Amino acid sequence: MSGKPDRITFQGRMDDMLTTLRTEIVNGLRPKGSYLPSEIVLGEQFQVSKKSVRKALDILVNEGLITKIPRVGNRVSPPDTPPVTTLRFGIYPSVMEQDFLPELLERFYEKHPHIRVETVTLPYTKYSHSIRAYLEQGFLDAFTLNNRNFMDMQEADALQLLEPQSPLADQHPFLADLFTEQGILYSVPLMFSPIVLCYNKDLFKQCGLREPNSGWTWNRLLENAAEINRQTGIIGFFSHIESLNRFPIFLLQSGFRFAKDASGYRFTDPELWDILHSCRSLFHQQGFLPAFLSEGDGDAERLFKQQKASMIMTSYYGLQLLKNLSFQYDITPLPYSLTPKTLLLATGIAINRFSKQKEATRLLVRFLASEPSQRLLHRRTLSLPANIAAADDSSVDGPDLPSRYHLYREIVPTFADYRDLNISMEALDGFGQELKLFWAGLEEPKAILEHMQSAVE
Repeated sequence: MSGKPDRITFQGRMDDMLTTLRTEIVNGLRPKGSYLPSEIVLGEQFQVSKKSVRKALDILVNEGLITKIPRVGNRVSPPDTPPVTTLRFGIYPSVMEQDFLPELLERFYEKHPHIRVETVTLPYTKYSHSIRAYLEQGFLDAFTLNNRNFMDMQEADALQLLEPQSPLADQHPFLADLFTEQGILYSVPLMFSPIVLCYNKDLFKQCGLREPNSGWTWNRLLENAAEINRQTGIIGFFSHIESLNRFPIFLLQSGFRFAKDASGYRFTDPELWDILHSCRSLFHQQGFLPAFLSEGDGDAERLFKQQKASMIMTSYYGLQLLKNLSFQYDITPLPYSLTPKTLLLATGIAINRFSKQKEATRLLVRFLASEPSQRLLHRRTLSLPANIAAADDSSVDGPDLPSRYHLYREIVPTFADYRDLNISMEALDGFGQELKLFWAGLEEPKAILEHMQSAVE
């Protein structure tokens, strides 16, 4: 290895130089009419090349903050009213609900008073179609992008709309992998979560049962769920099973991969239906039909909070709904069938390649992914920040934090992605829609396959 700084390091140093000079000019620390140090001095001060110094100075010229005087230097010449750059930042409703962003943006404005951020709520449905229109029309400069929607954009051949970004050394590599195609990172990770099992500690103690652990199989869960239901009448285990963040886990744990032929994906595979029948039996053996109790992932957390379910499948994002409980709860790895596996969910920030304000947008992305910002995210939410040091911070504590909050560090080898199923998100989503009546026990595979065949024809 050479000791020379790489391109990512130089970019970071140039951004630091640009931010420092811009802030000093806007805040009046470098008075109007004064001159910046020479390019050589600036290069030494910020440890960047002459090329990087000139590039940063050209940006300040374009922003109207300095004027280049030939054979004299770079004179500070901010307008009487500094120009304000407004960025449009598209955000998932679920991220907005976590309520950490307003405080972060206020801190961002303190560092970058010439930039303002206008937030735009993103749609959940027809995501790739909607986001493509937003990007092509220049409606967004940056937007949150999860790994599921990243696959949507990948399959829609829409990644060319995104600005390539540099991986951050202080983040887990497995997060960057979720947003990387052919060695190019298209979304800088912001937060993540594996799917875990959440359980009511008080109920287990009341029923004289040992708490769940990483050695549990689904059969073991079913036995304990039945005993809790027998003693208390409370649902032993619940999940919004038809969710694309839930039922695919059972396929992953069984090592199933979809096969494809000339006619499309083979949904007739007997192994597929054996797995799905086993999954459905987890609910039906408890004597209720999940489809009639649940319309979305959040319903599981609401039932749990009301003590109407003793165990649920949830994410760290979902733990946000479990604040101010009247009982003790904790989390543990999901039970497994053949192999311990869980689905990894992650949310990053992508940049519109056609944004006219990419430099300012990069500053926003780097700020939100920085360790101080990530530590604030950690203090305000129960989601896992992408920054390693922030996520591992054991000093963050509180009554809403489960004792095994840092469980994720133990189960990294079990993390899996939708790509492991070898199926497009569009096809998986369509299959999930067809399964709704199956989960309720109102349709069997033959009828579902007939519907799917009719739709193709």
